[in-house]
Amino acid sequence: MNTAIITGKVDSDVKVINTKNGTPFCRFTLLSDGRKFNCLIAGKKAFSFVYEVELGSTITIESVINDRNQLVVQKFKLLSPPNYFGQVFDYKGHRMPHKKVLF
Repeated sequence: MNTAIITGKVDSDVKVINTKNGTPFCRFTLLSDGRKFNCLIAGKKAFSFVYEVELGSTITIESVINDRNQLVVQKFKLLSPPNYFGQVFDYKGHRMPHKKVLF
């Protein structure tokens, strides 16, 4: 069983693929040293992952490589949340849906 510890930036939104068993099964893309890795996370750790991690967050993952060369996350640590400086927010404090930039 091959394992990997990778630090990188979340390059795609965390997508919930399935919630059949009552726990989410999610996928995301991790960008590290110019390479993109497809990552999966499932089980109870996926609840905190979906809540904490967003597009642009820097994380370190400890993972196992499966048959399809995807990283199955065993543990993760959020190193830095994304920076929202210069983005537009609506009156309730939520980000606008499209990437709008202030000029």
